[in-house]
Amino acid sequence: MMAALILAVGFIGLIEAVTLSATSMDHARRQTLATQILNHEIEELRLASWTTINGLPTASTSITIDSQFDQARLSLGDDGSGSSIVRFSLARTMTSPNPVTNIRQANFTVTWVVTTSRLTFTYSRSASAWYGKNGLNLSYQQS
Repeated sequence: MMAALILAVGFIGLIEAVTLSATSMDHARRQTLATQILNHEIEELRLASWTTINGLPTASTSITIDSQFDQARLSLGDDGSGSSIVRFSLARTMTSPNPVTNIRQANFTVTWVVTTSRLTFTYSRSASAWYGKNGLNLSYQQS
């Protein structure tokens, strides 16, 4: 009887460990997807002309996430509906044009909201990039 009790406690602990590791893997996958979305947006602006970059508004702008990420988002629980388990969103903010330096800063933020049966968690990942009129580009990320 004692051995059965010890095995039962051990199996319960094992099940909890597996559940915790699965949750951690899902979170890591979502962070990876957010990083890929940020890198994609930074590179998209690098391909744009200075006229396009300089013409972007300084106010925070919601951006549609590229459709190439739809399958990955779906596999992580974001089916695009309001009732999905995970909802990803993307925003961009530009600095004001500086006529002296001809450099603009773009700040991108990917936010994802995870809704469980009891709680709602909000996470975000940000990246900044600088774009120069004559091709100077620099970027960094933070979580």
